[in-house]
Amino acid sequence: MTAGQISGPKTPPAHRQQELWNTVFGENYDAIDEYEDDEGGRPVWLFALGGSVLVALVGVLVWAFVAGPLSSSSEADTEPVTPSAKPSSSMVAKPQSRYPTLPRFKGKASPVNGTIADETGRITVPRLGGKWLLDPDGQTVQAKYGFAGRQHVQGVQGAQEAELMWGPLSQTLAAKYTTPDKLAPVVNAVAVYARQALLPKGNKATKIAQQKLTRNGKTGLLSAYKITSGVDETTIVVAALDTGGDLPAVVYMAVPGDQSDLLPDVNTVFRSIRPLKQQ
Repeated sequence: MTAGQISGPKTPPAHRQQELWNTVFGENYDAIDEYEDDEGGRPVWLFALGGSVLVALVGVLVWAFVAGPLSSSSEADTEPVTPSAKPSSSMVAKPQSRYPTLPRFKGKASPVNGTIADETGRITVPRLGGKWLLDPDGQTVQAKYGFAGRQHVQGVQGAQEAELMWGPLSQTLAAKYTTPDKLAPVVNAVAVYARQALLPKGNKATKIAQQKLTRNGKTGLLSAYKITSGVDETTIVVAALDTGGDLPAVVYMAVPGDQSDLLPDVNTVFRSIRPLKQQ
């Protein structure tokens, strides 16, 4: 029996049945056998139609969750996109130093009256003119400050002096030196010594600059700090330079806040220091 042979008061006409079959299954679909169930006597084509709609609905839901708008891939904020290719070398950021280089202080620098050669530290430093004075007694400088030589500018009414000192690393700090390419412990130790012995008590230090030095093929390291004590502020710079000796040479400079006009001399000094040429 075909779809066109179904009869009864609830059965559509034959041409209407065929249109329904064509709509659901297509015009070239072969007719299938039908039967009525025992309880309702409903034609099987209704169940076939309902089943087809149900299958289509399930298919739509499956597509929505697997590849459609409800799929996990559509939630951009929950699944980060992994790039398919590694970034080119030009896009890789190069590591940078934590601190900037020594700033170029504005103003007029003091004149320079030649150089001072220190045989013990194997280093030369500029001899500053203007208000700068040279301590003539090296032994007194060594005993009082722990350096081989010293220049200074007197403070107003007994206030802190501006100082420039140099010499080989003190024997009390010699253990901080290991190799010429590891000078950070030396610089740090000299800065701590200055804070404890040369600057007002109870001070605080903030590092403001750090950079490597290269002088006549020798390596060095420089660090600058702001030292505060109450309302007073002092800029200090410490450099350690390999000069070919058993210990590196050390150059220390301090400029108090009330003598800030001397800050350009910092650039003069640390631009000019050199290892002493050996005979």
